[in-house]
Amino acid sequence: MHATAMPSADLSGRIVYIEDDPINGLLMQHWAAQYPDLRLEVAMTGATGLASCELEPPDAVLLDRHLPDLDGLDVLRRFRAVASFADIPVIVLSASNEPVDVEASLRGGASAYWSKPFDFKQLERGLIDLMAKARKNGDT
Repeated sequence: MHATAMPSADLSGRIVYIEDDPINGLLMQHWAAQYPDLRLEVAMTGATGLASCELEPPDAVLLDRHLPDLDGLDVLRRFRAVASFADIPVIVLSASNEPVDVEASLRGGASAYWSKPFDFKQLERGLIDLMAKARKNGDT
């Protein structure tokens, strides 16, 4: 994983990253710091991530598949059970690239499934696209 030198100005909003690995959280915070209009909040457990989303709905969620308290699919199911979260993109980030995991995540309501390690330029483009689509759907 490496950050890009020229970040896009189009990446803005609030993202909740539900990730139990503190190194991954720090890497993502370092990456997000390039974007003045982007707020990234790291939650170390599924429960704290869900609570954060309930307090202030995010513009997107990045979700680790394997968490210490809840399985990522359970977090995804609980998130999608909230009607007002229907258009919020949830991107599952996982070291597992097994087709069964990808399929289960997408069937469970994930907007995308990206394998770790990922390219930060791909992350930027993907988030811009998914967040713009969600904002457009929210306006209709």
